[in-house]
Amino acid sequence: MARNRNRSVFSQSSSGSAGGRLVRVLLALVLIALVGGAAFLGFADLQPAPTMVEKVIPDSRLPR
Repeated sequence: MARNRNRSVFSQSSSGSAGGRLVRVLLALVLIALVGGAAFLGFADLQPAPTMVEKVIPDSRLPR
């Protein structure tokens, strides 16, 4: 038992690498978010904001 006391909390012991698993899960979530965001921007039917367009037409271009 005395040998186990000197091991680090973050060492990869027989219980598996919980820290490595957490990093993998976080990387997978980031990857899914990036792919999902790219798919949304690629396939979404985004409409432009409705704004009034006013253009001044000179009188010489209008029929009399």
